[in-house]
Amino acid sequence: MPHRTLPLDISSLLDRNEDQYFERKSLFEGPPHDRRPRARRKVRDQVAEYVAAFANADGGVLVLGVEDDGTVTGHAYNAEDVENILVVPERRLRPPLRRGSVVQVQDREVIVFQVDPEPSAVMVVGDGFPRRVDDQVHQESEQAINAIKKHGRMESIEEDSCPDASLDGLDLHLIRRASTAAGMMDVQPDDYLLARRLAARRGDTVVLRQGAVFLFAAKPWHIDHPNAGVRVFRVDGTERLTGAEANVQEFPTVEGALPLVIEKTWEVIGGLIHRSARLHDLFFRETPEYPTFAWQEALINAVAHRDYRTRARCIEVWLFDDRMEVVSPGGLLGGVSLDALRNRQRVHATRNPRLTRVLRELHFMRGQGEGIPRMYAEMERSFLHLPELSADEWTFTVTLRNRPIFEGADPGWLAHLRSLPVNDRQRRILAARPRGTFSNADYQALNQVDRDTAYREIRELVDQGLVVAPKKAGRGASYKVIGSQASAAVADPRPVLRSTMETAGSLRSADWQAATGESRQKASVSLASLVDAGILEKVGERKGVRYLPGPKWGAWLAAPLYRVPR
Repeated sequence: MPHRTLPLDISSLLDRNEDQYFERKSLFEGPPHDRRPRARRKVRDQVAEYVAAFANADGGVLVLGVEDDGTVTGHAYNAEDVENILVVPERRLRPPLRRGSVVQVQDREVIVFQVDPEPSAVMVVGDGFPRRVDDQVHQESEQAINAIKKHGRMESIEEDSCPDASLDGLDLHLIRRASTAAGMMDVQPDDYLLARRLAARRGDTVVLRQGAVFLFAAKPWHIDHPNAGVRVFRVDGTERLTGAEANVQEFPTVEGALPLVIEKTWEVIGGLIHRSARLHDLFFRETPEYPTFAWQEALINAVAHRDYRTRARCIEVWLFDDRMEVVSPGGLLGGVSLDALRNRQRVHATRNPRLTRVLRELHFMRGQGEGIPRMYAEMERSFLHLPELSADEWTFTVTLRNRPIFEGADPGWLAHLRSLPVNDRQRRILAARPRGTFSNADYQALNQVDRDTAYREIRELVDQGLVVAPKKAGRGASYKVIGSQASAAVADPRPVLRSTMETAGSLRSADWQAATGESRQKASVSLASLVDAGILEKVGERKGVRYLPGPKWGAWLAAPLYRVPR
Protein backbone atom coordinates (compact mmCIF):
# COMPACT_ATOMS: atom_id res chain seq x y z
CA MET A 1 0.00 0.00 0.00
CA PRO A 2 1.48 3.37 -0.95
CA HIS A 3 2.39 5.75 1.88
CA ARG A 4 2.34 9.48 1.44
CA THR A 5 4.77 11.83 3.13
CA LEU A 6 2.71 14.80 4.29
CA PRO A 7 4.06 18.29 5.00
CA LEU A 8 2.77 17.83 8.55
CA ASP A 9 4.20 16.37 11.75
CA ILE A 10 1.20 14.32 12.89
CA SER A 11 2.96 13.28 16.11
CA SER A 12 3.03 16.87 17.36
CA LEU A 13 -0.75 17.20 16.93
CA LEU A 14 -1.90 14.09 18.74
CA ASP A 15 -2.38 15.70 22.18
CA ARG A 16 -4.64 18.49 20.94
CA ASN A 17 -8.07 18.83 22.51
CA GLU A 18 -11.03 21.02 21.56
CA ASP A 19 -9.37 22.18 18.36
CA GLN A 20 -11.26 23.89 15.57
CA TYR A 21 -8.95 22.45 12.92
CA PHE A 22 -8.01 18.99 14.20
CA GLU A 23 -9.91 15.83 15.06
CA ARG A 24 -8.60 12.41 16.10
CA LYS A 25 -10.61 9.17 16.22
CA SER A 26 -9.88 5.63 17.34
CA LEU A 27 -10.37 2.74 14.92
CA PHE A 28 -11.07 0.30 17.77
CA GLU A 29 -14.03 -0.10 20.12
CA GLY A 30 -15.05 -2.14 23.14
CA PRO A 31 -13.63 -2.50 26.67
CA PRO A 32 -9.85 -2.56 27.21
CA HIS A 33 -9.77 -6.36 27.55
CA ASP A 34 -11.77 -6.93 24.37
CA ARG A 35 -10.76 -4.28 21.81
CA ARG A 36 -11.93 -4.95 18.27
CA PRO A 37 -11.87 -2.98 15.00
CA ARG A 38 -14.76 -0.56 14.56
CA ALA A 39 -17.39 -1.39 11.99
CA ARG A 40 -16.09 -0.22 8.61
CA ARG A 41 -19.41 1.33 7.60
CA LYS A 42 -19.48 3.52 10.73
CA VAL A 43 -15.93 4.64 10.04
CA ARG A 44 -16.80 5.58 6.45
CA ASP A 45 -19.87 7.53 7.64
CA GLN A 46 -17.71 9.38 10.16
CA VAL A 47 -15.09 10.24 7.55
CA ALA A 48 -17.77 11.65 5.23
CA GLU A 49 -19.25 13.77 8.03
CA TYR A 50 -15.96 15.21 9.35
CA VAL A 51 -14.34 15.87 5.98
CA ALA A 52 -17.46 17.71 4.76
CA ALA A 53 -17.69 19.61 8.08
CA PHE A 54 -14.09 20.83 7.75
CA ALA A 55 -14.61 21.75 4.09
CA ASN A 56 -17.74 23.72 5.01
CA ALA A 57 -15.79 25.68 7.65
CA ASP A 58 -12.13 26.73 7.54
CA GLY A 59 -10.51 23.38 6.72
CA GLY A 60 -8.74 20.98 9.07
CA VAL A 61 -7.11 17.59 9.62
CA LEU A 62 -8.83 14.30 10.52
CA VAL A 63 -6.59 11.51 11.86
CA LEU A 64 -7.95 7.97 12.30
CA GLY A 65 -6.05 5.52 14.49
CA VAL A 66 -5.47 7.64 17.61
CA GLU A 67 -7.15 7.27 21.02
CA ASP A 68 -8.67 10.13 23.02
CA ASP A 69 -5.53 10.37 25.18
CA GLY A 70 -3.28 10.73 22.11
CA THR A 71 -2.07 7.10 22.06
CA VAL A 72 -1.42 5.89 18.53
CA THR A 73 -3.13 2.50 18.05
CA GLY A 74 -3.36 2.44 14.24
CA HIS A 75 -5.82 0.13 12.54
CA ALA A 76 -6.40 -3.60 11.94
CA TYR A 77 -8.03 -3.45 8.49
CA ASN A 78 -6.85 -5.17 5.34
CA ALA A 79 -5.65 -3.22 2.32
CA GLU A 80 -9.05 -3.26 0.61
CA ASP A 81 -10.86 -1.92 3.68
CA VAL A 82 -8.30 0.89 4.06
CA GLU A 83 -8.68 1.82 0.39
CA ASN A 84 -12.46 2.03 0.80
CA ILE A 85 -11.98 4.44 3.72
CA LEU A 86 -9.46 6.58 1.83
CA VAL A 87 -11.79 7.17 -1.13
CA VAL A 88 -14.83 8.22 0.94
CA PRO A 89 -14.38 11.95 0.10
CA GLU A 90 -14.41 11.08 -3.61
CA ARG A 91 -17.43 8.76 -3.46
CA ARG A 92 -19.67 10.13 -0.70
CA LEU A 93 -19.31 13.91 -1.04
CA ARG A 94 -20.70 16.36 -3.61
CA PRO A 95 -18.63 17.92 -4.99
CA PRO A 96 -16.05 15.14 -4.52
CA LEU A 97 -12.99 16.04 -2.44
CA ARG A 98 -9.40 14.81 -2.18
CA ARG A 99 -8.89 11.26 -0.90
CA GLY A 100 -7.02 10.49 2.30
CA SER A 101 -3.52 9.10 2.91
CA VAL A 102 -1.87 6.44 5.05
CA VAL A 103 0.91 7.78 7.27
CA GLN A 104 3.38 5.87 9.44
CA VAL A 105 3.41 7.17 13.03
CA GLN A 106 5.25 5.39 15.85
CA ASP A 107 5.48 2.16 13.81
CA ARG A 108 1.74 2.15 13.20
CA GLU A 109 -0.39 3.18 10.26
CA VAL A 110 -2.85 6.02 10.73
CA ILE A 111 -5.26 7.35 8.13
CA VAL A 112 -5.12 11.09 7.52
CA PHE A 113 -7.43 13.49 5.69
CA GLN A 114 -6.14 17.02 5.11
CA VAL A 115 -9.12 19.17 4.20
CA ASP A 116 -9.09 22.61 2.61
CA PRO A 117 -12.03 25.01 2.97
CA GLU A 118 -14.21 24.82 -0.11
CA PRO A 119 -15.68 27.86 -1.92
CA SER A 120 -19.23 26.50 -1.66
CA ALA A 121 -21.18 24.07 0.51
CA VAL A 122 -20.22 20.37 0.43
CA MET A 123 -22.93 17.75 0.90
CA VAL A 124 -22.70 14.27 2.39
CA VAL A 125 -24.88 12.38 -0.08
CA GLY A 126 -28.04 11.40 1.78
CA ASP A 127 -26.99 13.12 5.03
CA GLY A 128 -27.04 16.88 4.45
CA PHE A 129 -24.50 19.62 5.10
CA PRO A 130 -22.37 19.37 8.27
CA ARG A 131 -20.17 22.28 9.38
CA ARG A 132 -17.39 22.48 11.96
CA VAL A 133 -18.05 25.10 14.67
CA ASP A 134 -15.47 25.27 17.48
CA ASP A 135 -14.73 21.59 18.19
CA GLN A 136 -18.23 20.34 17.28
CA VAL A 137 -20.02 19.33 14.07
CA HIS A 138 -23.42 20.93 13.41
CA GLN A 139 -25.91 20.40 10.60
CA GLU A 140 -26.72 23.57 8.68
CA SER A 141 -28.52 24.40 5.47
CA GLU A 142 -26.72 24.72 2.15
CA GLN A 143 -27.94 28.32 1.92
CA ALA A 144 -26.55 29.23 5.36
CA ILE A 145 -23.12 27.76 4.62
CA ASN A 146 -22.91 29.46 1.24
CA ALA A 147 -23.96 32.78 2.80
CA ILE A 148 -21.16 32.50 5.37
CA LYS A 149 -18.61 31.66 2.68
CA LYS A 150 -19.80 34.43 0.37
CA HIS A 151 -19.70 36.97 3.17
CA GLY A 152 -16.18 35.90 4.07
CA ARG A 153 -15.00 36.25 0.47
CA MET A 154 -16.57 39.69 0.20
CA GLU A 155 -15.12 40.91 3.50
CA SER A 156 -11.65 39.37 3.50
CA ILE A 157 -8.62 40.64 1.67
CA GLU A 158 -6.33 37.84 2.85
CA GLU A 159 -6.80 35.59 -0.21
CA ASP A 160 -6.09 38.29 -2.79
CA SER A 161 -3.03 37.50 -4.90
CA CYS A 162 0.12 39.64 -4.54
CA PRO A 163 1.99 38.97 -7.81
CA ASP A 164 4.68 41.54 -6.95
CA ALA A 165 5.46 40.02 -3.55
CA SER A 166 8.06 37.29 -3.04
CA LEU A 167 9.61 35.19 -0.31
CA ASP A 168 12.52 37.63 -0.24
CA GLY A 169 10.18 40.21 1.28
CA LEU A 170 9.02 37.90 4.08
CA ASP A 171 10.52 37.25 7.50
CA LEU A 172 11.72 33.65 7.15
CA HIS A 173 12.48 33.37 10.87
CA LEU A 174 8.88 34.30 11.67
CA ILE A 175 7.61 31.78 9.11
CA ARG A 176 9.80 29.13 10.76
CA ARG A 177 8.36 30.07 14.14
CA ALA A 178 4.83 29.66 12.78
CA SER A 179 5.49 26.40 10.95
CA THR A 180 7.18 24.91 14.01
CA ALA A 181 4.26 25.92 16.20
CA ALA A 182 1.95 24.21 13.67
CA GLY A 183 3.91 20.96 13.89
CA MET A 184 5.50 21.43 10.45
CA MET A 185 9.14 21.67 11.50
CA ASP A 186 10.74 20.15 8.42
CA VAL A 187 8.89 21.90 5.60
CA GLN A 188 10.22 24.70 3.42
CA PRO A 189 8.68 28.20 3.82
CA ASP A 190 6.85 28.04 0.51
CA ASP A 191 5.38 24.61 1.38
CA TYR A 192 4.13 25.97 4.70
CA LEU A 193 2.49 28.95 2.97
CA LEU A 194 0.89 26.62 0.44
CA ALA A 195 -0.38 24.32 3.19
CA ARG A 196 -1.97 27.28 4.98
CA ARG A 197 -3.44 28.62 1.71
CA LEU A 198 -1.37 31.75 2.06
CA ALA A 199 0.12 31.10 -1.37
CA ALA A 200 -0.90 29.32 -4.57
CA ARG A 201 0.99 27.57 -7.37
CA ARG A 202 0.82 28.99 -10.88
CA GLY A 203 2.78 26.44 -12.87
CA ASP A 204 6.28 26.46 -11.43
CA THR A 205 5.70 29.75 -9.61
CA VAL A 206 4.47 30.28 -6.05
CA VAL A 207 2.24 33.36 -5.87
CA LEU A 208 1.81 34.87 -2.41
CA ARG A 209 -1.57 35.90 -1.09
CA GLN A 210 -2.19 39.09 0.85
CA GLY A 211 -2.54 37.10 4.09
CA ALA A 212 1.08 35.91 3.83
CA VAL A 213 2.30 39.50 3.52
CA PHE A 214 0.18 40.69 6.47
CA LEU A 215 1.49 37.89 8.66
CA PHE A 216 5.14 37.68 7.66
CA ALA A 217 6.27 40.93 6.00
CA ALA A 218 9.97 41.49 6.73
CA LYS A 219 9.51 45.29 6.75
CA PRO A 220 6.41 47.44 7.31
CA TRP A 221 6.72 49.01 3.85
CA HIS A 222 6.39 45.58 2.24
CA ILE A 223 2.69 45.67 3.21
CA ASP A 224 0.67 47.46 0.54
CA HIS A 225 -1.83 48.86 3.03
CA PRO A 226 -1.54 52.31 4.61
CA ASN A 227 -3.31 51.41 7.85
CA ALA A 228 -2.71 47.75 8.68
CA GLY A 229 -1.13 48.58 12.04
CA VAL A 230 -2.25 49.91 15.44
CA ARG A 231 -2.38 53.51 16.70
CA VAL A 232 -2.18 54.09 20.46
CA PHE A 233 -3.39 57.27 22.18
CA ARG A 234 -3.19 58.43 25.79
CA VAL A 235 -5.83 60.98 26.90
CA ASP A 236 -5.25 63.15 29.95
CA GLY A 237 -8.79 63.06 31.31
CA THR A 238 -12.01 61.31 30.44
CA GLU A 239 -12.84 63.19 27.22
CA ARG A 240 -10.83 64.24 24.15
CA LEU A 241 -10.27 67.98 23.89
CA THR A 242 -8.96 70.02 20.97
CA GLY A 243 -7.32 73.33 20.26
CA ALA A 244 -5.60 75.08 23.16
CA GLU A 245 -7.00 72.44 25.54
CA ALA A 246 -5.75 69.48 23.51
CA ASN A 247 -5.06 66.59 25.89
CA VAL A 248 -4.20 63.69 23.54
CA GLN A 249 -0.75 62.13 23.22
CA GLU A 250 -0.24 59.83 20.22
CA PHE A 251 2.50 57.21 20.17
CA PRO A 252 4.27 55.97 17.00
CA THR A 253 2.05 53.68 14.93
CA VAL A 254 2.92 50.02 15.40
CA GLU A 255 3.33 48.48 11.95
CA GLY A 256 4.71 45.35 10.29
CA ALA A 257 4.02 41.60 10.44
CA LEU A 258 0.86 41.05 12.47
CA PRO A 259 2.32 38.71 15.14
CA LEU A 260 5.03 41.28 15.84
CA VAL A 261 2.46 44.10 15.79
CA ILE A 262 0.51 42.30 18.54
CA GLU A 263 3.61 41.77 20.69
CA LYS A 264 4.89 45.32 20.23
CA THR A 265 1.49 46.85 20.97
CA TRP A 266 1.27 44.74 24.12
CA GLU A 267 4.57 46.32 25.21
CA VAL A 268 3.36 49.85 24.47
CA ILE A 269 0.02 49.46 26.27
CA GLY A 270 1.56 47.52 29.14
CA GLY A 271 3.87 50.48 29.79
CA LEU A 272 0.94 52.90 29.89
CA ILE A 273 -1.42 50.96 32.13
CA HIS A 274 -1.27 52.21 35.69
CA ARG A 275 -1.02 50.08 38.77
CA SER A 276 -2.84 51.08 41.93
CA ALA A 277 -3.70 49.86 45.40
CA ARG A 278 -7.44 50.17 44.87
CA LEU A 279 -9.60 47.43 46.32
CA HIS A 280 -9.50 45.01 43.41
CA ASP A 281 -10.75 41.49 44.04
CA LEU A 282 -11.76 42.60 47.58
CA PHE A 283 -8.13 42.95 48.68
CA PHE A 284 -5.93 46.00 49.11
CA ARG A 285 -3.13 45.18 46.69
CA GLU A 286 -1.34 46.69 43.75
CA THR A 287 -3.04 45.53 40.55
CA PRO A 288 -3.23 46.69 36.94
CA GLU A 289 -6.08 48.97 35.97
CA TYR A 290 -7.44 46.22 33.70
CA PRO A 291 -7.08 42.42 33.84
CA THR A 292 -4.23 41.56 31.46
CA PHE A 293 -6.20 38.92 29.57
CA ALA A 294 -9.13 41.28 29.00
CA TRP A 295 -7.24 44.08 27.24
CA GLN A 296 -4.90 41.74 25.38
CA GLU A 297 -7.87 39.74 24.07
CA ALA A 298 -9.58 42.94 22.90
CA LEU A 299 -6.45 43.83 20.92
CA ILE A 300 -5.97 40.33 19.45
CA ASN A 301 -9.59 40.22 18.33
CA ALA A 302 -9.18 43.58 16.63
CA VAL A 303 -6.06 42.46 14.74
CA ALA A 304 -7.48 39.07 13.79
CA HIS A 305 -11.02 40.03 12.80
CA ARG A 306 -10.84 43.60 11.48
CA ASP A 307 -11.86 44.40 7.90
CA TYR A 308 -8.55 44.91 6.08
CA ARG A 309 -10.37 46.13 2.98
CA THR A 310 -11.01 49.29 4.98
CA ARG A 311 -7.83 51.14 4.14
CA ALA A 312 -8.65 54.54 5.62
CA ARG A 313 -8.28 53.65 9.29
CA CYS A 314 -5.97 51.74 11.64
CA ILE A 315 -7.00 49.81 14.70
CA GLU A 316 -7.05 52.42 17.48
CA VAL A 317 -6.45 51.99 21.21
CA TRP A 318 -7.51 54.95 23.38
CA LEU A 319 -6.44 55.06 27.04
CA PHE A 320 -8.51 57.53 29.07
CA ASP A 321 -8.22 58.08 32.82
CA ASP A 322 -11.31 55.94 33.43
CA ARG A 323 -11.43 53.54 30.48
CA MET A 324 -9.74 51.88 27.51
CA GLU A 325 -11.37 51.79 24.08
CA VAL A 326 -10.23 49.37 21.35
CA VAL A 327 -11.74 50.39 18.01
CA SER A 328 -11.55 47.96 15.09
CA PRO A 329 -12.41 48.86 11.48
CA GLY A 330 -15.33 46.83 10.16
CA GLY A 331 -18.75 46.09 11.64
CA LEU A 332 -19.98 42.74 12.93
CA LEU A 333 -20.07 39.80 10.55
CA GLY A 334 -23.45 38.64 9.33
CA GLY A 335 -24.96 36.15 11.76
CA VAL A 336 -23.10 37.60 14.76
CA SER A 337 -25.10 39.80 17.13
CA LEU A 338 -24.13 42.06 20.00
CA ASP A 339 -26.68 40.25 22.18
CA ALA A 340 -24.96 36.91 21.56
CA LEU A 341 -21.59 38.37 22.49
CA ARG A 342 -22.96 40.13 25.57
CA ASN A 343 -24.64 36.89 26.69
CA ARG A 344 -21.21 35.21 26.53
CA GLN A 345 -22.15 32.78 23.81
CA ARG A 346 -19.18 31.07 22.20
CA VAL A 347 -19.29 32.69 18.78
CA HIS A 348 -16.77 31.39 16.23
CA ALA A 349 -16.79 33.59 13.16
CA THR A 350 -14.11 35.56 11.35
CA ARG A 351 -13.70 37.38 8.08
CA ASN A 352 -10.00 36.37 8.05
CA PRO A 353 -9.83 32.58 8.60
CA ARG A 354 -6.27 32.22 7.26
CA LEU A 355 -4.93 34.98 9.49
CA THR A 356 -6.72 33.65 12.56
CA ARG A 357 -5.51 30.11 11.94
CA VAL A 358 -1.88 31.19 11.98
CA LEU A 359 -2.42 33.43 15.02
CA ARG A 360 -4.09 30.50 16.76
CA GLU A 361 -1.20 28.18 15.97
CA LEU A 362 1.18 30.82 17.32
CA HIS A 363 -0.89 30.68 20.56
CA PHE A 364 -2.13 34.27 20.40
CA MET A 365 -5.68 32.92 20.35
CA ARG A 366 -7.51 29.60 20.58
CA GLY A 367 -10.14 30.02 17.88
CA GLN A 368 -12.89 28.45 19.99
CA GLY A 369 -15.10 31.48 20.54
CA GLU A 370 -14.07 31.67 24.21
CA GLY A 371 -12.21 34.99 24.15
CA ILE A 372 -15.06 37.42 24.82
CA PRO A 373 -16.77 35.17 27.44
CA ARG A 374 -13.45 34.93 29.29
CA MET A 375 -12.94 38.70 28.94
CA TYR A 376 -16.29 39.18 30.71
CA ALA A 377 -15.30 36.67 33.40
CA GLU A 378 -11.97 38.40 34.08
CA MET A 379 -13.63 41.81 34.48
CA GLU A 380 -16.31 40.26 36.67
CA ARG A 381 -13.77 38.56 38.95
CA SER A 382 -11.89 41.85 39.30
CA PHE A 383 -15.11 43.60 40.40
CA LEU A 384 -14.89 45.99 37.47
CA HIS A 385 -17.78 47.00 35.25
CA LEU A 386 -18.36 44.44 32.53
CA PRO A 387 -17.04 45.13 29.00
CA GLU A 388 -19.14 47.39 26.82
CA LEU A 389 -19.49 46.30 23.20
CA SER A 390 -20.78 48.55 20.43
CA ALA A 391 -20.88 48.33 16.65
CA ASP A 392 -22.03 50.26 13.64
CA GLU A 393 -21.59 49.70 9.92
CA TRP A 394 -17.94 50.73 10.00
CA THR A 395 -16.47 49.86 13.40
CA PHE A 396 -16.58 47.49 16.35
CA THR A 397 -15.56 48.89 19.76
CA VAL A 398 -14.71 47.25 23.07
CA THR A 399 -14.69 49.53 26.13
CA LEU A 400 -13.12 48.43 29.42
CA ARG A 401 -13.61 50.60 32.50
CA ASN A 402 -11.08 50.68 35.32
CA ARG A 403 -13.21 51.92 38.23
CA PRO A 404 -14.21 49.15 40.68
CA ILE A 405 -17.95 48.90 41.18
CA PHE A 406 -17.45 49.30 44.94
CA GLU A 407 -15.10 52.29 44.87
CA GLY A 408 -15.66 54.33 48.05
CA ALA A 409 -17.42 51.50 49.86
CA ASP A 410 -16.67 50.56 53.47
CA PRO A 411 -13.56 48.29 53.56
CA GLY A 412 -14.98 46.40 56.53
CA TRP A 413 -18.05 45.51 54.53
CA LEU A 414 -15.92 44.43 51.59
CA ALA A 415 -13.76 42.28 53.84
CA HIS A 416 -16.92 40.63 55.13
CA LEU A 417 -18.01 39.79 51.59
CA ARG A 418 -14.98 37.55 51.13
CA SER A 419 -16.33 35.03 53.61
CA LEU A 420 -19.87 34.83 52.24
CA PRO A 421 -20.99 31.63 50.42
CA VAL A 422 -22.19 33.49 47.32
CA ASN A 423 -21.06 33.67 43.70
CA ASP A 424 -19.18 36.57 42.10
CA ARG A 425 -22.32 38.15 40.63
CA GLN A 426 -24.00 38.17 44.03
CA ARG A 427 -20.88 39.70 45.60
CA ARG A 428 -20.92 42.36 42.92
CA ILE A 429 -24.41 43.59 43.82
CA LEU A 430 -23.66 43.51 47.55
CA ALA A 431 -20.41 45.40 46.99
CA ALA A 432 -22.01 47.96 44.69
CA ARG A 433 -25.00 48.62 46.98
CA PRO A 434 -23.66 48.21 50.55
CA ARG A 435 -26.37 50.30 52.24
CA GLY A 436 -28.92 50.75 49.51
CA THR A 437 -31.53 48.97 47.49
CA PHE A 438 -31.60 47.37 44.07
CA SER A 439 -34.13 45.91 41.68
CA ASN A 440 -34.09 42.86 39.44
CA ALA A 441 -33.33 45.22 36.54
CA ASP A 442 -30.36 46.65 38.46
CA TYR A 443 -29.01 43.14 38.99
CA GLN A 444 -29.44 42.34 35.30
CA ALA A 445 -27.68 45.54 34.21
CA LEU A 446 -24.75 45.16 36.61
CA ASN A 447 -24.10 41.50 35.80
CA GLN A 448 -25.54 41.32 32.26
CA VAL A 449 -27.69 38.28 32.97
CA ASP A 450 -31.28 37.55 32.03
CA ARG A 451 -34.31 38.20 34.24
CA ASP A 452 -34.75 34.59 35.38
CA THR A 453 -31.09 34.23 36.40
CA ALA A 454 -31.28 37.52 38.30
CA TYR A 455 -34.44 36.44 40.11
CA ARG A 456 -32.99 33.06 41.10
CA GLU A 457 -29.74 34.52 42.44
CA ILE A 458 -31.52 37.34 44.31
CA ARG A 459 -33.77 34.77 45.98
CA GLU A 460 -30.65 32.97 47.19
CA LEU A 461 -29.49 36.21 48.80
CA VAL A 462 -32.90 36.61 50.46
CA ASP A 463 -32.81 33.02 51.74
CA GLN A 464 -29.38 33.64 53.27
CA GLY A 465 -30.60 36.75 55.05
CA LEU A 466 -28.28 39.08 53.12
CA VAL A 467 -31.07 41.12 51.51
CA VAL A 468 -34.68 41.80 52.42
CA ALA A 469 -37.36 41.06 49.83
CA PRO A 470 -39.93 43.76 48.98
CA LYS A 471 -43.34 43.49 50.61
CA LYS A 472 -44.99 43.71 47.23
CA ALA A 473 -43.57 41.97 44.16
CA GLY A 474 -43.78 43.42 40.69
CA ARG A 475 -41.96 45.66 38.23
CA GLY A 476 -39.56 48.01 39.98
CA ALA A 477 -39.74 46.23 43.36
CA SER A 478 -36.61 46.93 45.43
CA TYR A 479 -34.52 44.59 47.57
CA LYS A 480 -32.83 46.03 50.65
CA VAL A 481 -29.22 45.12 51.41
CA ILE A 482 -28.62 44.35 55.08
CA GLY A 483 -26.60 47.27 56.56
CA SER A 484 -22.86 47.05 56.06
CA GLN A 485 -21.98 48.33 59.58
CA ALA A 486 -23.77 45.44 61.27
CA SER A 487 -22.03 42.95 59.02
CA ALA A 488 -18.66 44.64 59.36
CA ALA A 489 -18.89 44.45 63.15
CA VAL A 490 -18.82 40.65 63.06
CA ALA A 491 -16.28 40.43 60.24
CA ASP A 492 -12.62 39.66 60.85
CA PRO A 493 -10.83 42.91 59.87
CA ARG A 494 -7.33 41.47 60.15
CA PRO A 495 -6.83 40.74 56.40
CA VAL A 496 -7.62 44.37 55.57
CA LEU A 497 -5.43 45.66 58.42
CA ARG A 498 -2.54 43.46 57.36
CA SER A 499 -2.82 44.64 53.73
CA THR A 500 -2.93 48.27 54.87
CA MET A 501 0.11 47.76 57.11
CA GLU A 502 2.04 46.13 54.25
CA THR A 503 1.07 48.88 51.80
CA ALA A 504 1.47 51.96 54.00
CA GLY A 505 3.96 50.64 56.58
CA SER A 506 1.73 51.73 59.48
CA LEU A 507 -1.88 52.08 60.65
CA ARG A 508 -3.82 55.18 61.61
CA SER A 509 -6.99 55.43 63.64
CA ALA A 510 -8.97 56.06 60.43
CA ASP A 511 -7.68 52.76 58.98
CA TRP A 512 -8.88 50.88 62.06
CA GLN A 513 -12.30 52.55 61.93
CA ALA A 514 -12.72 51.73 58.23
CA ALA A 515 -11.77 48.07 58.73
CA THR A 516 -13.81 47.41 61.88
CA GLY A 517 -16.75 49.78 61.60
CA GLU A 518 -15.99 51.12 65.09
CA SER A 519 -16.57 54.73 66.11
CA ARG A 520 -13.63 57.05 66.68
CA GLN A 521 -13.96 56.75 70.47
CA LYS A 522 -14.23 52.96 70.44
CA ALA A 523 -11.31 52.68 67.98
CA SER A 524 -9.12 54.65 70.44
CA VAL A 525 -9.91 52.12 73.17
CA SER A 526 -9.21 49.14 70.90
CA LEU A 527 -5.91 50.53 69.65
CA ALA A 528 -4.78 51.32 73.21
CA SER A 529 -5.53 47.71 74.19
CA LEU A 530 -3.47 46.40 71.28
CA VAL A 531 -0.56 48.65 72.29
CA ASP A 532 -0.75 47.43 75.92
CA ALA A 533 -0.73 43.82 74.67
CA GLY A 534 2.38 44.34 72.54
CA ILE A 535 0.51 43.80 69.27
CA LEU A 536 1.01 47.38 68.08
CA GLU A 537 3.54 50.11 68.87
CA LYS A 538 2.31 53.73 69.03
CA VAL A 539 4.51 56.47 67.57
CA GLY A 540 3.95 60.20 66.99
CA GLU A 541 1.71 62.73 68.72
CA ARG A 542 -1.78 64.12 68.15
CA LYS A 543 -2.67 64.17 64.44
CA GLY A 544 0.64 62.46 63.63
CA VAL A 545 -0.15 59.34 65.69
CA ARG A 546 0.35 56.06 63.85
CA TYR A 547 0.79 52.45 64.82
CA LEU A 548 3.63 50.09 63.85
CA PRO A 549 3.75 46.28 64.22
CA GLY A 550 4.62 45.26 67.78
CA PRO A 551 6.41 42.04 68.86
CA LYS A 552 3.12 40.10 68.99
CA TRP A 553 1.65 41.46 65.71
CA GLY A 554 2.38 38.29 63.73
CA ALA A 555 0.94 35.96 66.37
CA TRP A 556 -2.22 38.11 66.60
CA LEU A 557 -2.72 37.92 62.83
CA ALA A 558 -2.22 34.13 62.85
CA ALA A 559 -4.62 33.43 65.74
CA PRO A 560 -7.67 31.33 64.74
CA LEU A 561 -10.14 33.90 66.08
CA TYR A 562 -10.16 37.68 65.91
CA ARG A 563 -10.00 39.24 69.39
CA VAL A 564 -9.01 42.63 70.82
CA PRO A 565 -7.50 42.31 74.34
CA ARG A 566 -9.53 44.21 76.97
